[in-house]
Amino acid sequence: MENVNVLWFVGSLAFLAGIVGGVLLYHLLAGPRSDRGKMEAQLVELEAEFKQYQDSVADHFNTTAHLINKLTDSYKDVHEHMANGAESLCDDDNVKNKLSDSLISSTALLSGQIPKRRSERPKPLEQPLDYAPKTTASDEKGTLSEDFRITSEAQEAVSSQKAS
Repeated sequence: MENVNVLWFVGSLAFLAGIVGGVLLYHLLAGPRSDRGKMEAQLVELEAEFKQYQDSVADHFNTTAHLINKLTDSYKDVHEHMANGAESLCDDDNVKNKLSDSLISSTALLSGQIPKRRSERPKPLEQPLDYAPKTTASDEKGTLSEDFRITSEAQEAVSSQKAS
């Protein structure tokens, strides 16, 4: 009988050890899966929030562009009204010219074009050049020329070196 009791005792210890080992193995193997599932769910949620944020930014800038266009149109209407009023209400040509010039210049700035004014416009500024332009002499070489400011003696020396 004693053998039977020992057998039951060893069997129950093996059963408990198997349960404890199974629980540990489950937590070691399935735990990262559940954490990964949580992280994937968070990632999907963050992607949805980011997409919603991008959509709201795009909507904001579309609305802003529309409102700025309306503001520009209203500004143009006010300037047209002022120009028409200046034409019909002012008798003095100097006052008309000054008003028209100032209104036309502001309208030109809005439209990106500079129309001809009644009075003379100053010459527009030129963009700076990254080289020195030729002087009025037409036979002078430009600064980008290979033989710019090379004297005839130096030119002969260079040509003799090339020949040798």
